[in-house]
Amino acid sequence: MPEVVRLEVQHNLRNRLTEHIESIRSNHRQLLTAFGKLKEIVLPTEADVEAKVTELFASVEVAKFDVPFTMESARSSFLRTIDKLPPSDRTQEFKDGVLWADCLTLLASDSVVLVTSDKAFYEGRSYDKGLAPNLQVEVNRQPHSLTIMPTLSALLQTIRTSVTLDENKLATAFLREQHESVFGTLTRHGFDLGVRLSVAYTLFATENPNVLFLEFSMEYGCADIRGESRSDAILRLKGDGSYTLATETFAELRNFGEHLSYRLPDGSEKESRNHVIFAGGLVLGHREVSSVIRFKLDSDER
Repeated sequence: MPEVVRLEVQHNLRNRLTEHIESIRSNHRQLLTAFGKLKEIVLPTEADVEAKVTELFASVEVAKFDVPFTMESARSSFLRTIDKLPPSDRTQEFKDGVLWADCLTLLASDSVVLVTSDKAFYEGRSYDKGLAPNLQVEVNRQPHSLTIMPTLSALLQTIRTSVTLDENKLATAFLREQHESVFGTLTRHGFDLGVRLSVAYTLFATENPNVLFLEFSMEYGCADIRGESRSDAILRLKGDGSYTLATETFAELRNFGEHLSYRLPDGSEKESRNHVIFAGGLVLGHREVSSVIRFKLDSDER
């Protein structure tokens, strides 16, 4: 696995967060002018932003190491600004030259993936054309390869891995956690759970690389235990929850309710639905809103 160089990302993230805060503050001032009176908004302080950036990078569960600033990197960058060579050919960006010098240093020990949206690194300042020619020449002199990408999402597409979910374990875990609701519905209507007919699910990546969010549905055939000659009974279940990759276990499995359908002896169809209500979101006054990261995975990533 090549080493991923994400130098300056913390700086860029800090700037983006600050820009969002200032935009909200500015919009609030304009609304206040129009309405004359509004509730005060509470936004993160500069210290909050700094703490959050540090927290986000500390929580990334991948190997990280610091690349120290050296006089060699500084000298290399300075010469690029004088010779007007990419990535310092137009704006004479000193930090870009330092970043590139550090990439060359890393290439001495391993392959490198440079993720940057700075067009100064690309041929003709176009992402589609790849690395600038003079930079590619320098890479060719190194023992390892360098790949450049404009976004982290592009990188994720290349390093993604397939996830195989055990449908039997999912069904067993769900019925165990929701036993009272599911079998209560069956008992009230005089049916017993039969063979599982199908399972369908969708996986979502979360902020934790070891935990996936999933939405699922499953169907079971059911048997009439009252002897009323009812047939074609099917129990449909839906829910969501989380899946831990390392242990292949499920947690926080929620039940969206049961849908039982069956055919009466006269051929007519009948159905019954049991709806489950979640009260966790009920609050008094202003509620605190939490961010949830969910990125739907394609079928070939499952």
